[in-house]
Amino acid sequence: MKRHLLVSFVCVFVFAFGAFAQNNCVAVRGIAQEHLLDFGNPDWEGGQPGFPWVGPVQLALGKGEVLIGKVSEYDGDPGPSRHTGQGRDTGNYVFDFGTDGSFTMRYTHAVWPTLPKFEAAFTGTFHAEGTVDVTAGLGRFANATGNITSDGPFLAWNLAAPIPSGRFNNTITGMLCNVVPK
Repeated sequence: MKRHLLVSFVCVFVFAFGAFAQNNCVAVRGIAQEHLLDFGNPDWEGGQPGFPWVGPVQLALGKGEVLIGKVSEYDGDPGPSRHTGQGRDTGNYVFDFGTDGSFTMRYTHAVWPTLPKFEAAFTGTFHAEGTVDVTAGLGRFANATGNITSDGPFLAWNLAAPIPSGRFNNTITGMLCNVVPK
């Protein structure tokens, strides 16, 4: 009986310690002010080529660090009726923090309102949830994993113009794991 109790205790201790040692995830909370195709705006400069939404991002990593950088976003392929309010399959964000590195969040579905009948401007809320791509991280994020939620209001205008304009106040929450400490 004592032997089984001792073996049970050792097994529980080993598994609990292993789980604790591997649980190196931290909460992520942040904001971004993204700009739609605003090439002349300094906030847009330095974004990923081919990504229509770009802007500054600030992320609180756990309780002790704030990362300041640039986020670039591609909404994904249009829904079944051309921009019905769902981006599909290829949506992603690239979070770039300069010398600290970068990571990519990929999502398969995003939700926003259907384009209105008028073309002057429209507002709505964008929402996407995705996972961090462990193969796309650089620097401190080379082996990062995790889950990120992106959510917030946007305004888009001049939709009929060759280059439309827009702003997205993005709230970012989630968990990041395996980030190398500073």
